[in-house]
Amino acid sequence: MSTPVRPAPIRPALIRSSIAAAGLGLLHLAPAVVRLPPLRRTLARRTAGYGTDPHHLALTFDDGPDPRSTPYVLDALDDLGARATFFLLGAMLERAPALGRELVLRGHEVAVHGWHHRQQWYPAPARDLRELRRAAEAVTDLCGA
Repeated sequence: MSTPVRPAPIRPALIRSSIAAAGLGLLHLAPAVVRLPPLRRTLARRTAGYGTDPHHLALTFDDGPDPRSTPYVLDALDDLGARATFFLLGAMLERAPALGRELVLRGHEVAVHGWHHRQQWYPAPARDLRELRRAAEAVTDLCGA
């Protein structure tokens, strides 16, 4: 008759590191709780999207400038007499610098959205900072902003 094989006990260090990894994952996702309206109103009252002027609307556009769609957006905003903030990707701006300058010339605000639009599931602070700096330089140099 054979002796039953018992699994090796789980080591305390493995348990601690697993708990730490889960905690870091939750910490990384913590800012997402403000997407839930009740929590947003409670935890982020000043940034919950409620202004004092009922006639003010903030429009933002991400991931451009895209030569296929941005000109239409600009024309629509001009027709409405509205201004917006465009969060630009450095890689897109590098391909359409004249469009980036046109955003500024038409009175819109430009801001940095990164170099590429990658999901940063595994943040790498040095890489992310490098990409943000590169994108900021592109916005400054190519848009004149």
